[in-house]
Amino acid sequence: MIFESTPIEGVYTIALNPFHDLRGELFKPFNAENYQHNLPEKINIDIKETWFTKSKKDVIRAMHLQVGEYACEKIVSIIQGKVHDVVLDIREKSPTYGKYFDTILDEKSPKALYIPIGCAHGYRVLTDNSIVMYMATQLHVPKDDVGIRYDSFGFDWEIVHPILSEKDKDLPLFGAYKFRN
Repeated sequence: MIFESTPIEGVYTIALNPFHDLRGELFKPFNAENYQHNLPEKINIDIKETWFTKSKKDVIRAMHLQVGEYACEKIVSIIQGKVHDVVLDIREKSPTYGKYFDTILDEKSPKALYIPIGCAHGYRVLTDNSIVMYMATQLHVPKDDVGIRYDSFGFDWEIVHPILSEKDKDLPLFGAYKFRN
């Protein structure tokens, strides 16, 4: 695993070093010891929940985070396919407030993202049947599941007619939701 900082304070990319043999490949998007020893700051690595999404091309799942008592860090990685991933800093006291970081998550060059509390996350699916894996430091709590509308913070998703859930269409605009850190 190779950890690299991003322009967003506390967000890291983690290049995964797959193991190859005659059977195929093995990837480890999470290893507690590697995370503790390779990140410059103390992070919560007590993973409480893992889930997958499988999406069609041109779906946008964005921009989500969990707040309140169950605010959580996330580790996001690609299992299959390719997505254009985006992280938006909505921590009002952060020096990178309002900035976003985007990267391609692709099964052909696997990496993961570490996303701290107070950063919204989303992605546009670039290939059919893309599978994204999430690991979170808290269980999902619907009342604390919030978000920012995908088209309200200046990022160009490079798509005219994305496929969106009704929930994502109705999320508040950036700046309307106040995350206190």
